Amino acid sequence: MMKISRDIRAGLWYTVGNFINRGIAYLSTPIFTRLLSKEDYGEFSNFTAWATLLGVITSLDLYVSVSRAYYDYEDDFDTYMSTISWMSIVFSGVCYLAALCFKGLSTDLFGMNLQYINMLFLYLIFSPAAQFFMVQQRVQGRYKSAIFVNVGSALFSLGLSIITVLTFQNKVWGRIVGYVLPVVIVNLVIYGIFFSKGKKFIQEKAKYALAISIPMIPHNLSGSVLNNSDRFVIKRYCGNTELAVYSFAYNCAMVISILSTSINQANAPWLYRKLKENDTDSIEQHGKDLLLLFLALVLGVMLLTPEMAYVLGGKKYGDSVTLIPVIMLGYCFQFLYTYYVHLEIYCKKTITISMGTLCAAGINLILNFICIPKFGYQIAAVTTLVSYIMLCFIHYIVTRWLPYKNVYDHKKMMYMIMLFAICSIGVECLYEYTLLRYCIVLLYFAFACCAAYKYYLKKRK
Repeated sequence: MMKISRDIRAGLWYTVGNFINRGIAYLSTPIFTRLLSKEDYGEFSNFTAWATLLGVITSLDLYVSVSRAYYDYEDDFDTYMSTISWMSIVFSGVCYLAALCFKGLSTDLFGMNLQYINMLFLYLIFSPAAQFFMVQQRVQGRYKSAIFVNVGSALFSLGLSIITVLTFQNKVWGRIVGYVLPVVIVNLVIYGIFFSKGKKFIQEKAKYALAISIPMIPHNLSGSVLNNSDRFVIKRYCGNTELAVYSFAYNCAMVISILSTSINQANAPWLYRKLKENDTDSIEQHGKDLLLLFLALVLGVMLLTPEMAYVLGGKKYGDSVTLIPVIMLGYCFQFLYTYYVHLEIYCKKTITISMGTLCAAGINLILNFICIPKFGYQIAAVTTLVSYIMLCFIHYIVTRWLPYKNVYDHKKMMYMIMLFAICSIGVECLYEYTLLRYCIVLLYFAFACCAAYKYYLKKRK
């Protein structure tokens, strides 16, 4: 019983720490939108997009294997951690040498100069250590150290980035240095701990890690392409200024992504337990209630989008207001598709997850290359929305072949999200009528308070 209690507590605090970490990044947006020009903001957005995409490849997704390895190598876990650390560093270094050997191709592909590419690969070499450390601490139930490193690194990066942007003449270089240097310092310490405890590189453990991690690369790489390909195409065809506006809109909508991730992390253990108990009635009702709650929260954020955009970016990012609701709607379909992904994971159909994400990423990439040059950067929000709708549909089709295909009320959930899509269009039309929108906001919060009070009374009974 104590073991279960500790695991639940560790998982909860780990989620809280991750939420705070992402929250710090979100709340720092108004600082850097004012310290950087649109051109500089777009340039840095391109840097982080490539860091996210390449990180899946250069790290070999080795962090995925840590949770399972803890139980298979519990007596020699330190050696396992040092082994995967060496693997990640060496492979990242090889990728860096390849980029240097083809400098012209690299600068053209990444859309940045060699100075920025050097910093990009410095980040890629060191950043996996934090991923390894977080998973290690989580499986060992050491949530305090995980939170300390997670939140401390975010605050360190924020503070140093403000200093470097204010002091460096090249603002983009200052932002990149402030972003990368804390990663290098913190993760150098983590690598040092891994190597001092593990000391060795064991070939058997390396093969074990690759056998688990390599199959997940297509899924995570496709997910990264799905989330970032629009920025690469905008950078190439439209420029940094348009990329800045689009990236800012995505950063504003990130609050919905944080909310979605947090709810799903909290819901997954409950769902798996109910599936094991075959309590399908509870799952069906809970699924509808959870989706309704999430959509209601997103609607509230949508109603206040113009104010949120102004606070985070000021008047110069006013063009982003019409993009934010579309991006948020995409996150709603992303939230719904995780319902089906959880069923696939429970039934051990992980290959279908990778195939679905790969198909959606391919659709997104093709639509971006066709539509962005023709219709402009704004269409990227629509192409991403279409891709998330397709991803949701693909996973829905896959679950029709699983034993738990009727565990959700699919029709009602689809009706709910389609009605929400219509409402989101209406909300966007209200942005030009501020007084009317404020009246609706007051009604919304009054209704939300009444609903919360009724729920509280129901729980007391």
